[in-house]
Amino acid sequence: MEILIRDVEILPLVLPKDDPKWRFALGGEPQAKGFIVKIHGTDGTVGLGYAGVATHHGETQEGVKAALETYAGVIKGLNAIEVGKIINLLEQHLPGNNAAQAGIDLALHDLTAKVFQVPLYQLLGGRMHHEIPVMRILALKEPEEMAANALKLKEAGFRYIKVKFEGDPTKDLARLREIRKAVGEEIHLMVDMNQSYTAKQAIATLKRAEPYRIDICEQPVRADDWEGLNRVTREAPCIVEAHESALSLKDIFFLVKGRIVDSINLKIGQVGGIRKAQIAAALCKWANVALRTGTTGSALSSAFSLHFTTATENIAYACELGEFARLLNDPVSGLEVKEGMLTAPEHPGVGVFLQEGTR
Repeated sequence: MEILIRDVEILPLVLPKDDPKWRFALGGEPQAKGFIVKIHGTDGTVGLGYAGVATHHGETQEGVKAALETYAGVIKGLNAIEVGKIINLLEQHLPGNNAAQAGIDLALHDLTAKVFQVPLYQLLGGRMHHEIPVMRILALKEPEEMAANALKLKEAGFRYIKVKFEGDPTKDLARLREIRKAVGEEIHLMVDMNQSYTAKQAIATLKRAEPYRIDICEQPVRADDWEGLNRVTREAPCIVEAHESALSLKDIFFLVKGRIVDSINLKIGQVGGIRKAQIAAALCKWANVALRTGTTGSALSSAFSLHFTTATENIAYACELGEFARLLNDPVSGLEVKEGMLTAPEHPGVGVFLQEGTR
């Protein structure tokens, strides 16, 4: 079968956050920025993709757009359903640029699933999980305000909450204490230090946090401090997870090969799309390293991550797929969290809908 790529549209998307003061240890912006990618096939099928812009990872709106425009020129006229061949070509033509590669990869997967009239998760191997528990994230605030926000999430049906830390053990532990007091013992808590601790500080803080029953500590030390990360993994009383240290397949390979961490928080938009995310998941499986997924940005991004997660066997814990709920004016609809759970849509492709006239 041959469906040629007739055109590629790149649509900027800037979504205000419902809390413009939302922040974490690496900073914070009042908006989520990215691009919707539309790939048009010669048969009339249109594939949607999403390329996020993570400024705290050094990405810029201009840089991601330039890479997308370069890739668009490369793929026009190619067979849209030969996804693997196209992604390999992009990597050869302009290596890196994972956010832009993901935008193309996702749109090609959506288009292909629509051509074959199947939900995306079917194209990825079929449903391994009927529904996915959603973890919501608490931004940095004063301890009492974070506790109140945690209680709202509990009352909305969420059972998994991630607590942001910022490198101040006294204040961070006060946050955790107040949150645990507010939500009770049945709610699962994890913390995300976002590189704000040294290994020694992280280990001491996690030991002091034991009474508050945290399941996972994400990225306690600098992304390039693998020795420190491994030390925390060996000495901390909870699962230790990499995120900012795991932004490429090469990073993930060495992290799991050396068992530097217990778990990987995999963002398909940051590793370059579904093709590369499937490789990362296989690496984790065979190294017996736990795997979770997460994303921020439009509901379109969450929908792709949801399909990938649904079709991935070795998902070990709740995933961060509900953060689209804190964004305003999203032109994408069709994804709804129910009682803290998400189920992949059954419509062909990614299964969500772009508002008519979005430009």
